[in-house]
Amino acid sequence: MNIGKPTASFSSFHFAPLRLFFSLILTIFFLYPTFIFAESVPEDTEIQRHLILIIKKIIVLESEVEALRKKSETKENLEKIINLQGQIDRLQLNFDSLATSLPLHDGSTKKKEKSPWTKQLEEITSPLLQAIRDLTEKPRKVDSLKKRITELETTLALHKQASRYLKKFENSQTRIKDPKKPEEARYLSRLELLRNKYDPELPELSMSETRKSLDQILASDESLIDSAKNQIKDFFKNRGRNLLITIATFCGLWWLLNRFRKWILKFNVFSQLSPAFGKLFSAAYNIFILIICLLVGMACLYFFNDWLLISLIVMALILVAWTSRQYLPTFLQEIKLIVNLGTVREGERFIWNGVPWLVKDIGLSANLVNTSLEGGEIRLPLRDLIDKHSRPVVDKEPWFPTNVKDWVILTDGTYGQIKHQTLEQVVLDLKGGSLKYYSTSDFLNQSPLNISTGFRYCIEFGLEYGVQNRICEEIPRLIENGLKNHLSQFFEGHSPDFNFLEVRFDNPGASSLNLMVIIHVDGKCAEHHEENRRKIQTALVQICNDNNLTIPFNQLTINMADGAKRSNPPR
Repeated sequence: MNIGKPTASFSSFHFAPLRLFFSLILTIFFLYPTFIFAESVPEDTEIQRHLILIIKKIIVLESEVEALRKKSETKENLEKIINLQGQIDRLQLNFDSLATSLPLHDGSTKKKEKSPWTKQLEEITSPLLQAIRDLTEKPRKVDSLKKRITELETTLALHKQASRYLKKFENSQTRIKDPKKPEEARYLSRLELLRNKYDPELPELSMSETRKSLDQILASDESLIDSAKNQIKDFFKNRGRNLLITIATFCGLWWLLNRFRKWILKFNVFSQLSPAFGKLFSAAYNIFILIICLLVGMACLYFFNDWLLISLIVMALILVAWTSRQYLPTFLQEIKLIVNLGTVREGERFIWNGVPWLVKDIGLSANLVNTSLEGGEIRLPLRDLIDKHSRPVVDKEPWFPTNVKDWVILTDGTYGQIKHQTLEQVVLDLKGGSLKYYSTSDFLNQSPLNISTGFRYCIEFGLEYGVQNRICEEIPRLIENGLKNHLSQFFEGHSPDFNFLEVRFDNPGASSLNLMVIIHVDGKCAEHHEENRRKIQTALVQICNDNNLTIPFNQLTINMADGAKRSNPPR
């Protein structure tokens, strides 16, 4: 027995700490939810206390507002009231956000009012906008319903979230059984207001009705062809008829007024006046009838009460006026050209691209004529005549250096016949059948020599110094008579090919005494220009042979110094 007691003591001594450890674990395990609840309850209580403090602050600010309203209405008091009311609104928004746990925004800000000119512009364009709305009514309605459903889904989710939080908040908050304090009464009434505000039943009903409306529209959807047919029928039934009547009235009135102008011009009322005045009258009359026809067309639409087409016409006129403001100076210069008061005038000579032209007519475009060119008529826009000048035509003044089939010699040595000459190019037919092409400007830069109207040969011919005493009179006469004998076929007839011949002493050269042979040739010999020159050269050599005249060659005399002769003796 004694031995057993010590054993029992030893057992209790060793197992006592283990028993204490398990007791502590069980205590913590069973009390852990209590700790959590103890932490959550003070949090909700703190929110409730915060909300009551917000209500208390609102009551204080409202009492201040009431006190200021009882005072005199000064500018300072009004500013204070506005400031206090803004604070009250922000506090109420803060209360709602804290109670619902939603990030709410202030929706009391008003949209800025539109300026007067914006309102007027909207009134002018409202018929056009309304027509566009009618045309796109169905797709816009479908799109609007889909957006509405999306918004309602978002709103419903927010309302459900707010309702759940409000219910949780009511279950966890401290009960207020007898709300005697004004802030507690206001607190309870505000919560009741939020419960009604975030009741999810109304968004659910709205979303159901919206889905039903969308299904009905999609069920009654007609084909694109049928929709287009209905739109066309509706257009010609209403606005199409108005538009056709207006166009017919505009065109008919324009035709009548133009006929009236022609009837006036039959009496030659302006025949004694300058052509510029007649063109000025025509331009002014055209502007006048355009204004009259536009006003009559607008009056027709006004009679039909078609404000859509009136708005479109007014907007088109405004757009034309606005976009053409920068072209107004150019337009005025073109008007001056049209009425023949500008720097380029009808019936005068005008240079364009280096070629002279006759200004035949100036209207909406300028009509230029050059009869010397193939296809020599061109129309230019009036803007190409601005800052240009014309001058009166000189009698018998040529309009181009050559005509087709004329023979020419150019500064680059080309000799040929004109095959074609147009505004763009000149084609030369050379001997042997080859063609050479020049742009018209390059051809003019070559200073063409037209030999089809006549030309002359100037041939320099030299003899030795041994005939110096005969070179002034005897030999020129001898050579002239010899040329007439050898080339007699060119000097015969009523219209000879060579109509002038002259041989004269020209100058003493370094190795010869030079004569000048001058022969004038009729233009009909232009085709044989080179052949006839060779015949003349041949005749001159034969005359020298017949009369023992020597044709010298160029000689070079070198005078050497005496020292050079001694150092280089001939071998």
